[in-house]
Amino acid sequence: MIDFKSVYKSYGEQVLLDDVSFRINPGERVGFVGPNGSGKSTVFGIICGEVLPDKGSVSLPKNLSIGYLRQQLPGDGFALSLLDYVADAVPELSASAARLREIDHLLHENLTDKESASLLREHGELQAKFEHMGGYRLRSEAEAALCGLGFHIDAFARPLGSFSGGWQMRAGLARVLIGNPDFLLLDEPSNYLDIPAVEWLCRFLKAFNGTLLLISHDRFLLKKLTSITLEINGGVITRYPGDYDFYRREREFRTKTLEAAKRNQDKKKEQLTRTIERFKAKSSKASQAQSMMKML
Repeated sequence: MIDFKSVYKSYGEQVLLDDVSFRINPGERVGFVGPNGSGKSTVFGIICGEVLPDKGSVSLPKNLSIGYLRQQLPGDGFALSLLDYVADAVPELSASAARLREIDHLLHENLTDKESASLLREHGELQAKFEHMGGYRLRSEAEAALCGLGFHIDAFARPLGSFSGGWQMRAGLARVLIGNPDFLLLDEPSNYLDIPAVEWLCRFLKAFNGTLLLISHDRFLLKKLTSITLEINGGVITRYPGDYDFYRREREFRTKTLEAAKRNQDKKKEQLTRTIERFKAKSSKASQAQSMMKML
C-alpha cells in the first residue's frame, strides 16, 4: 500500500500537489491522467524517493521493489550489449552472481576443512537466493521481451548506445518489465512503440500480478489495463473507481452537475440583487415622500 497524506509540492509559483491525500492498494491497476505538466511524473518521483514533498508524508511498505520506466533513459549502461543491459534487470542478482563466481574460484585454493565448509554453505545460500530471484530465467525472459518489443535477434549483441533514443527506450521498458517488481510504474510506455509492440505490452501487463501505475495519453492502454483512475489537475487529485471510460463519463457528469449548481447559485445571487435593488428603490421613494411631507 502507498499512502499519500496531505502532500504539498510546488516548483516556484507552480503548485503541482496542494495538500493531496490518496491511497494505492496492493494489486490495483491505476491510470494517471491529467494535462501535461500537472504533476503526474512528480507523483511517480515521490513514490520512488527521487522527489521530496515540500509538506506531508508518503508511506510505503518495507522491502518494496519498484520498477520505474521514466520518459528518458538514465545515462548508464550504454556500453553493455543490448541483451546484457536488459538481463541485468535486478541489481541484487549481479552482486550475487559475482560472489558465486568468487566462491567457485576460492574453492580451488588450498583451504582448511572449516573454510571449505563455510564457503560451501554460503554458496548454497546464495545459489538458492539467486534462483528464487529469477537469476536463471532473466536472460531467456530478456530475449522474449526484446523480441516482443520489436528487436531482431541479430541486434542482441550490439551496444545499447548504438541504438536510437526510441529503441533505447524500448530496451529500458523490457528491462523494467522482466524485473517483476511489486510495483510497476510506467510513464508513457507506448510513446516509441508500434502497434505490434503495444499489443505485446498489453498481453504482458495483463499477466502481471503486481500493482500497476500507468501514466499514458493512450486511451487504448488505459481502457485495456486500468481499473482505477486518478486525475491530477490544478493541484488536486481525484480518484475515480473505474477505467478510463468510467472516468470520462463520471467527469462529464460531475462537470455538468457543477455547472448546474453554479447556474443555480448565479440565479439566486441575481434574484437577491434584484430584491435588494427593489428594497433600495422603495426606501428611496419613502424617504422622498417623508421629505416632501416635512416641506408642507
